[in-house]
Amino acid sequence: MNVQVDTRPLVTNASTLMTADCDIHPQRSNDKVLHPYLEQRWIEHMQTFGARPRQAYQKGPAYPKGQPNASRRDAWPPEGGRPGSSLSFMQKQLLDQNNCVLGILNPTGDNGQAYQNREFGAAVCHAMNEWVLNEWLIPEPRLKGSLVVPFEDPEAALAELELYAGDPRFVQVLML
Repeated sequence: MNVQVDTRPLVTNASTLMTADCDIHPQRSNDKVLHPYLEQRWIEHMQTFGARPRQAYQKGPAYPKGQPNASRRDAWPPEGGRPGSSLSFMQKQLLDQNNCVLGILNPTGDNGQAYQNREFGAAVCHAMNEWVLNEWLIPEPRLKGSLVVPFEDPEAALAELELYAGDPRFVQVLML
């Protein structure tokens, strides 16, 4: 008996199962998106010196090299920008399509951690947290954030933890 099996993927408009994704990587489309959350001296520092991480491999995604910042190949927003840089595209492609009722953001790319200049690193960590809060968490209640702290500076890390400790939109601490 010859039985044929349809191996094409099932395409549906949306999943009926509720899902949670605990590893979503929002990415900045460029450094300018942090400017509203940085003092002018840090904007100038960023423009002059760049990030200058302590470990050279942090200048790009460590693994896998074929997937920028561990992004899906189909995650490039139609309006342009880096994978993970468009909230509207992520809502449509990930949250809505998969009935994702909870997504946890892990901003791993160039987030201020392990910078050679500890003060600048603390400023960028704070700016990243404000950017995630204002650009992702406030407009999309299905999302929760991972708090980025400058782990090489315990006092600055503690200050950042205390600042957001009572905010239920941040659910964990991210230390690369």
